[in-house]
Amino acid sequence: MADSNGYIADTNRLRAAIRQIEQISAMAGDIARDFANEVGRNQHWPGRDDSFAREVIPSELKERQTALETSENVAGASEQIALSTLGNLDNIEGTQLGVLEGIQAELHRGRPGR
Repeated sequence: MADSNGYIADTNRLRAAIRQIEQISAMAGDIARDFANEVGRNQHWPGRDDSFAREVIPSELKERQTALETSENVAGASEQIALSTLGNLDNIEGTQLGVLEGIQAELHRGRPGR
């Protein structure tokens, strides 16, 4: 968070958020797998070779594939959000460490014997 005097980041809250995002990603992946398994069990619901099946199966397959791809994309996107947030956290912590080391170096520079 930016204010008039600098930039403030709560790294503990960022870590907690990353854990939550990772959990969401895992749940989304589980949902996608469960959906694929359940749909696979019911793939022959419209029949196989009668007129109804010939009419319904092409659109049903397309809809099923779209739903599977969407659920997999949601899982993948949430995983990427977690990884990106982790990268941001690493950058923030690196910046914080560099600033603290710079402050320490300046403090010791003016004191003999240190």
